[in-house]
Amino acid sequence: MYKIIRMLNGATETLKDTNSQLDKVFIDPVAAQSLASKLNNHLYSNAERWKVTTINGVDY
Repeated sequence: MYKIIRMLNGATETLKDTNSQLDKVFIDPVAAQSLASKLNNHLYSNAERWKVTTINGVDY
């Protein structure tokens, strides 16, 4: 299982489910990578990028 994270001000920020404080979890790494890419397309060039990790914190 996978989640999308980024580092923000020295802390790890995890993407949350809509209208929830629960982490958004993906079973398919391709779906997670697709959403992370879409999120990154809307960021300023100097903003911290979203990336996919496994639930136990290993980068995908």
